[in-house]
Amino acid sequence: MKEFLRKMTVSAVVTSCILWGFIGVCRAYSGIREVGFGEYRNAIEFEDGKLKIFDYTLN
Repeated sequence: MKEFLRKMTVSAVVTSCILWGFIGVCRAYSGIREVGFGEYRNAIEFEDGKLKIFDYTLN
């Protein structure tokens, strides 16, 4: 049981670091677009049937 809790804790820490890192990158992208290009754009958008992730568009 102790080994399971240790592995679960390490997995939770690694997962939360990756998640918070991605959220930070998304917020930085939004700020760069607003300051650098004068437009407010989220890092992840869905409009007109297209998914936009950063500067990439997926149909």
